[in-house]
Amino acid sequence: LVAKSPNDNKFPFTFKIVDDKTINAFALPGGPIYVHRGAIEAADNEAQLAGVIGHEVGHVILRHGTNQVTKAQYAQAPLAILGGLLGNSNMGALVTQLGGFAAGSILLKYSRDAETQSDLMGTQILYDMSYDPRAMAQFFDKLAKEHKGSKAEQFFSNHPIPENRIGNVNDEIRKLGGSPANPRLDSADFQEVKRI
Repeated sequence: LVAKSPNDNKFPFTFKIVDDKTINAFALPGGPIYVHRGAIEAADNEAQLAGVIGHEVGHVILRHGTNQVTKAQYAQAPLAILGGLLGNSNMGALVTQLGGFAAGSILLKYSRDAETQSDLMGTQILYDMSYDPRAMAQFFDKLAKEHKGSKAEQFFSNHPIPENRIGNVNDEIRKLGGSPANPRLDSADFQEVKRI
């Protein structure tokens, strides 16, 4: 997936599986990507998991994490200065804590625009790898339907609505010239990993 991305060897990607049943994956600035076991188990096929990973590769290449760190610093700096001016008072401690909370909140969520950008890059990567590029949007749609009213709602709170994601992916596929002929969906290796 990285080989088909516009990486130009800028980022030394690494991939790790997190032994956690939650359905999640995340990317850190510079190339580390973590995929929870729950995401692997939830994917119906290899193309859906490739879509999740392609989406995370997009976050790294588009430098969304670095952008979030910069935003966090800008949010925290004025409150840290104000907290310092107020000294060791209760108000100073409260202001400093608010700065930490603001920075953490900013870092935890990419904007919906960033998520859409990563979806589109993931779509292009899947297309270039001859995977069915619709698989990424299908995975997110599946999660939305299966986990309505559950903890997964937190995941979707800062992500575009699944119906919009599918529309965006389909628009991108049309721009790329339509779905690839005989797209890859699955492999025996992926199904074997899921059985383990």
